[in-house]
Amino acid sequence: MNVQLQFKFPSEQLAYRFLNTVAHYDAEELRVKFGQSGHHVRVDYRYREGEFDSLASQLDDLASQMEGEEV
Repeated sequence: MNVQLQFKFPSEQLAYRFLNTVAHYDAEELRVKFGQSGHHVRVDYRYREGEFDSLASQLDDLASQMEGEEV
């Protein structure tokens, strides 16, 4: 199953920091890029079937630490 998430940040700098941090996460078919603007980051990955996948929760926590939120 493919998961698509988008996060919004108050500045391009925070969005870029989030993008670069997430780009190094260990996830199947992970793709991280800017979303609809420089303040948005889109994250696509394949959900790990057969086990608990906490990546979405980790992304939410990281975005929150960087003043961002899922949209």
